[in-house]
Amino acid sequence: MLIILILSLFILGCASADPENNTTANITSGNQPIVEPLATGVKISVDPASIDLGTVEPDGIEREYYTATKVTIRTTRGTLRFSVMANSNLVSLNNSSNIIPISNLRYSIKYDGPYGPIIIPKRSFTTSYYQIWTYTGPVNIVIPMDYYLTVPLYTDPGIYRTTITYRAV
Repeated sequence: MLIILILSLFILGCASADPENNTTANITSGNQPIVEPLATGVKISVDPASIDLGTVEPDGIEREYYTATKVTIRTTRGTLRFSVMANSNLVSLNNSSNIIPISNLRYSIKYDGPYGPIIIPKRSFTTSYYQIWTYTGPVNIVIPMDYYLTVPLYTDPGIYRTTITYRAV
């Protein structure tokens, strides 16, 4: 049984060549990313709007997607706090009782730039905010994020979806 995985930080569904034998994982909020610039003077965006993870078997092997997304943050004011969270497990659109645990979707950051290093070892997304980075002063930064996904053995075919929220305050 093959699984199609589309890690989409903000897309709708995708089609596969053989939908009966594939699974698609979407991380989505529609057409635009969920971003929470909770303070004035802060702009945050995520690119790209869609990431195709290809066809993957439900074999329990972790797949790697390096620099899968780039988070751009711009601010002209004081202290910035950048966080991320998922709203739920990856849930099948075909049958909401079928899930891929959110702990199977992981991320990491290895960035070294003008604002100093941002190093986040591989960690699972959770349903509460995890603070990735803080900085005091004006910022214009693009943070590359790597993603990792493990599809458990015997995962039912279908399209799976969750929402990832990035927050800058």
